[in-house]
Amino acid sequence: MPHLNIAACKLATCASFFLIASTVAFSLTQVVQARSEVIDVNGQSPGRVFEGIGGESAGASTRLLVDYNRKQRDEILNYLFKPDFGAALQNLKCELGGDTNSTDGTEPAYFRSRYEYQHPKAAYFARGYETWLMQQARKRNPNIRIGLLQWGAPGWLGDHVAPDGPRSRKYYSQDNADYITRCVQCLNRFDHIRINYVGCWNEQGYNVPWILKLRHTLDIAGLRYVHIEMADSFDWNSLVHNIKTNPAFAKAISAIGRHYPGYQSTPQARALHIPLWSGEDWSGAQPYTATLAKLLNRNYIEGRMVRTIIWALDTSYYNNLPAADDGLLLANEPWCGHFQVNGPIWAVAQTTQFVQPGWQYLNSACELLKGHGSVVALKSPHGHNFSIIIETEDATKPQRIKIQISGGLPDNIPLHVWRSLPHDYFKQQTDITPVNGKVTINLLPHAIYSITTTTGQHKGKVAFIPAAETFPLPYKTNLSHGDLAEMPRYFSDQEGAFDMAPSPDGKGQVVEQMITRLPIPWHKQYQPRPFTILGASDWHNYEVSCDVRLAGSGSVGLIDRVARINWRFSQSNGYRVMLHANGSWQLLAVHQLLANGWVTPPGTSWHRLKLVCEGPTITAYLDGKQLALVKNENYANGMPGLATGWNHAWFKDFSIKPLPHLIWRNLALGKPATASSEWSNLYAPKFAVDGNVKTRWNTAWGKAAGQWLAIDLGKVMRVSRVVIQQLGGRIEEFNGCSTRIRCFAGPYGAVKSMVFAS
Repeated sequence: MPHLNIAACKLATCASFFLIASTVAFSLTQVVQARSEVIDVNGQSPGRVFEGIGGESAGASTRLLVDYNRKQRDEILNYLFKPDFGAALQNLKCELGGDTNSTDGTEPAYFRSRYEYQHPKAAYFARGYETWLMQQARKRNPNIRIGLLQWGAPGWLGDHVAPDGPRSRKYYSQDNADYITRCVQCLNRFDHIRINYVGCWNEQGYNVPWILKLRHTLDIAGLRYVHIEMADSFDWNSLVHNIKTNPAFAKAISAIGRHYPGYQSTPQARALHIPLWSGEDWSGAQPYTATLAKLLNRNYIEGRMVRTIIWALDTSYYNNLPAADDGLLLANEPWCGHFQVNGPIWAVAQTTQFVQPGWQYLNSACELLKGHGSVVALKSPHGHNFSIIIETEDATKPQRIKIQISGGLPDNIPLHVWRSLPHDYFKQQTDITPVNGKVTINLLPHAIYSITTTTGQHKGKVAFIPAAETFPLPYKTNLSHGDLAEMPRYFSDQEGAFDMAPSPDGKGQVVEQMITRLPIPWHKQYQPRPFTILGASDWHNYEVSCDVRLAGSGSVGLIDRVARINWRFSQSNGYRVMLHANGSWQLLAVHQLLANGWVTPPGTSWHRLKLVCEGPTITAYLDGKQLALVKNENYANGMPGLATGWNHAWFKDFSIKPLPHLIWRNLALGKPATASSEWSNLYAPKFAVDGNVKTRWNTAWGKAAGQWLAIDLGKVMRVSRVVIQQLGGRIEEFNGCSTRIRCFAGPYGAVKSMVFAS
């Protein structure tokens, strides 16, 4: 057999599908000369008060941004927050970290022990990047509203609760209400950051007595101005019921925030005198434009939601982590400074550069268009200015609308027009001037229009964006520095916290794993032991080595070939070698024991660990001596990293050395692919063999089990085994048939499939 041929399939999440609009080429002369639809922009119309569009930095989605050099970092932040430049975000929602996985990694806790809580220091609030991000956002937009929300929480909270009690008892404790309150106080005291609102528990339901406790705790601390958003979950009905039947609860909260509402609220929710928010929304990959504008418009038109928060603020996390490329812009190559500013930034700008919080929606002009699309209109507080935002994402042909301006709004001055088309974003058009308060405009499909009396808008740009580059190899670092946030450069913690710290031998700085007590998790599922990763997920043959040290107990190790992380379990695939304080060691493929043995207990001295993956051969070394050599083909490629138990451990002098055939050759790249069905032409079989981790094949709606994807390799090949990479147990079967490799989808029917040879 001249080559080892491997078929590898990668599953992509089935959540939240959006269509990319193809480039349009209609001219205005193609508009059907039919009777124009009339949009009544009446300044006397009732409407709710707009509270802004925002981004959410959570789930470690901003991790790699802090590792950029200052120039590119400032440029990225300008695109996100600077008024009249890019997205000009009006809200920022940040995770209040808990040192446990919250989607794409862990975010550091401000207080890691009761002692730290009782003796707060400014240094604790320099952990991570959220404090820094809040400062940078408010520096660019002093009026931005900032909120905090927990996913997980430090394990020491709720100590008075029985250890065998449910995690919710520890979370919904007075301890945690005090913790949130002190974090808000200290952000103001140490960093001059005024927090405007806090939430309950991300997507975990809510507890009415605890919300009353939190409100009371904030109030007695002098934080009456800090609002509470409820409930960052997926249900309107129970929340509305509790608000209507519990006056104290209704008084304690300031907004109802639902996640991914699909434009919809309920009549009962809309009848309450409480603002409705889309507390987390979109999660769509680039380069969508009008799709996002459609969401922003229809959240108000159909759901009367006056604020929308977009996750993720930016894609500053590795592509093999969950929900790849879901940010407003892409910034996950700090080693070279490359970033991308695409459609989502300008789709948001078509609202935020024309409308400010405090403006009022004009319900008379907030509606769906007959020719497909939507329109919203808003006026400034005194009615001196107004703006109209139109999207035609679902339109298939041009259409004409007539705008009628009345009710005291300026009706005889030029209106400025800005437009976005697919791949032609945020361009100013010729002004239009109403005659007797009326003006007609022709609309192209798949477009966004902003029509306004305001000025000052800009399409921000930078002089130069560095070219994209792969992670640099060979790579060496003494782990004695990071750029910001006390985190070693480029490492992405998936559980626990690997931070810069003084070396225990007093010789400079090293990396220390800090968390010794299980945090209160976001989800109930299994919490793996701490680990952190960096690099590229397509690496195949390489060695990773590092000096490691224990504190006299626990375990420490290296990991290799981590190709994916399951966000619900923060569990990785790949190999790891673990050295324990009692002198035992194991070489593992996830939980499968490949080899084990005993050495002299490591004590508190430094030791050199090395893990080498070359084809199916996995070799582990300790202090230059071979511990084990095994043959295993479970994991073909992935990233290296560091690992520990729930104990202190230290690391220095980290190295990655590439070996021959570092990256597998993709035999399936561009080969003919067919499938039993497809969701749409954007999820066609060809996207399973395009070499792009951001695309996928997906079965048609309602079809899952028994669906298949076949790749024609062009000739008969012997395949010794199949390597499955997926985000869940959803691929049921592979087989080879003549010149084809066939993959059978499991119960969800979404597969990313590639074929490699060493």
